[in-house]
Amino acid sequence: MSLIEIVVVFAIIGIVMAFVGPSAGVWIQNTQLRNAADSVLSGVQQARLEAIKRNKPVMVRLTDVNSTAWEICIYDPLTDTCSAAAGSTLANKSASEGSQNARLSTETTVPPLPATPLGMGSGMPATLTFDSFGRMVATASSNFTRVDVRNSVMPAADERRLVILVTVGGQVRMCDPKLVKATNPQGCE
Repeated sequence: MSLIEIVVVFAIIGIVMAFVGPSAGVWIQNTQLRNAADSVLSGVQQARLEAIKRNKPVMVRLTDVNSTAWEICIYDPLTDTCSAAAGSTLANKSASEGSQNARLSTETTVPPLPATPLGMGSGMPATLTFDSFGRMVATASSNFTRVDVRNSVMPAADERRLVILVTVGGQVRMCDPKLVKATNPQGCE
């Protein structure tokens, strides 16, 4: 190989990286956002299953404004929060786990309106309580019905906002508000 051939190969690699680099960064950020949304979704689903399995109310708490941390615990209706008894915490995900750029927002309206993005951190910290049938506990205060998972460092045009919806009957699903449900099952509306 000659020096000219090596320089040409490096020039081609540089040109390709100039085109691929920015889109790869967006892809990585959106993948991290998807992983964070999957974690919150699995936490909510796990809380519902624990309520059914234990035949008692179970709460999932989204605990941190600046992360996707959550905790699942036995619900105490007298204090409207997690029970103080030993062993009442069933599972948790700390703020240090997962994507450091993902942020949560919640909404308590029924039915939730996923088309409009929520401001990052609005409605946080938040709670949702399931009864022994896997439905929302009507007497628990401020059950969230929607969670927006957003990226705090990406411009809105590049961001892939994901939404987790919870019905009063306890159905939990994640959707993408940029997709239309009529043409894509991952769509919100």
